[in-house]
Amino acid sequence: MIFVACSDQLDKDPYGVVSTSNFYKTAQDAEMAVTSAYKSFQLLDGQQGWNTRAGYTPMGDVTGPDAQAHPDLVVYYQIQQSIVMPSVDQMYMLYSRCYKALTLTNMALQKIPEIEMDEQLKSRYLGELYFIRGFWMFRLAYMFGTAPLVNKVLDISELNLPNSVREATRVTGKKVNNYKITKSDLMDQAEADFKMALQQNIENRNTGDLMGRADKGAVKAYLVQIYLYQHRWQEAKTLLEEIMSYGYDLLPDYNDLFDGTNDNSIEAVFEVQYTAMNQKGTDNFATVLNAPNGDGFVAGGGWGWTRPTPDLEREYEEGDPRFVATIFRKDVDDFFGQMFIDKVNGTGLGIRKWTIGNPPNNKGVVVDQVSWYNSCNYSLIRYAEVLLWYAEVMNELNDQVTAAKYVNMVRARTATTTDPNTINSNVIRELPPISPTLSYEEMFWAIVHERRVEFAFEGKFGWDLRRWGIAQEYLLDPNRWQNEVTPGYFRYKDGKDEIFPIPQLEIDRSGGTLIQNAGYD
Repeated sequence: MIFVACSDQLDKDPYGVVSTSNFYKTAQDAEMAVTSAYKSFQLLDGQQGWNTRAGYTPMGDVTGPDAQAHPDLVVYYQIQQSIVMPSVDQMYMLYSRCYKALTLTNMALQKIPEIEMDEQLKSRYLGELYFIRGFWMFRLAYMFGTAPLVNKVLDISELNLPNSVREATRVTGKKVNNYKITKSDLMDQAEADFKMALQQNIENRNTGDLMGRADKGAVKAYLVQIYLYQHRWQEAKTLLEEIMSYGYDLLPDYNDLFDGTNDNSIEAVFEVQYTAMNQKGTDNFATVLNAPNGDGFVAGGGWGWTRPTPDLEREYEEGDPRFVATIFRKDVDDFFGQMFIDKVNGTGLGIRKWTIGNPPNNKGVVVDQVSWYNSCNYSLIRYAEVLLWYAEVMNELNDQVTAAKYVNMVRARTATTTDPNTINSNVIRELPPISPTLSYEEMFWAIVHERRVEFAFEGKFGWDLRRWGIAQEYLLDPNRWQNEVTPGYFRYKDGKDEIFPIPQLEIDRSGGTLIQNAGYD
């Protein structure tokens, strides 16, 4: 971890430097501090040094079978195969970004209560900050497991912190959804922060000028995820029912979620906010990273850092319109009349989601054709996910009838989702509802399928496999496309690969205080 202090014991190029001698004095200072904390969301996954301000979360895709990385991204292959080393830059980048965000939020949470300002506004700011800190605590928990818990501003004498505690078990008698976190200091802190946020002056669901800021819907959606990891099904059910009462709904056309024209829509529970060409460094580079490499659909041509795999293609039901809304097929699908030809001879597939072209193929979204950034938001939680979480919870509570109802609410959108092609017409259809008479395990696998296709390339499925305790079985299946091409490609091991290694640089800096996660020694 890097913290600001005048000592050669610390990194000589520290980040998050904030002078407090003449700051944190006014309501405007408080607003600036909260804005700075929000900006931490614009730095999530990606590759060290390349993806500043990218709405892009590939770690949840390359930790599963759905994405093949660009050949230049060797570390992505290492992560996917579960052979990544603690010394690689990618681990340090992911880890350090969490602590940069925590430095900002911890300082603001310490200083803002002392500012003389409108108490209702102060309460709202504190609620947002507790949410942001909880978000990064939770992220550390599911990514790194035993990373140190830092919930205050540290001085020089407190820097060498030990690992936090993390314990997990397999639930006896269950074949699926059997991986349970029984103790996590980081999740405990995140839960406490989310609950503190809920006690502050934040709305159930923001509207108007508050769109994009944390509200109770977003806070509860992240608290639900902790309860899912910990199998606290009844508590999750209660929260999900509260979220569903706040007025969210599904957009009718699945395509409209990913073209930048429906930012902060009725389906958005929490989105990372981006604005292009305002000279404030708040624009989004994700279109360049996601769009097919070299096909020229977008500003910068598209880099195609991840490409869909045939393994994911096989998952879609025949005629599911979400397939063509998500994926380009070589010599079949087009973008505003330009055929996808897979110029780099990748998998023969490309990502359509968030492919936003130059004018006139941008549907009015602001695109900087010089820097290649745009103003499209990135959705971290959609209402469709709330519905599928509820289906999962109800299945765990042995109510398969209700579980089927909520899965079918998501599937029903296929009736109103259109074909995005302009050259070759696709045969798309409304998918039939799943049966309410499915057994517990049948319903579980129906939910697995639905989450995989609904949220493809939204950074979720690899983490889902780990949370459900099925990653080893799923990835080592010889019928996975990668294992067919390269036998034994996936090397996932239960008890090790649920989480990433602590970066070796942090182990070394700690002088032996920090201990490496199990299996990475």
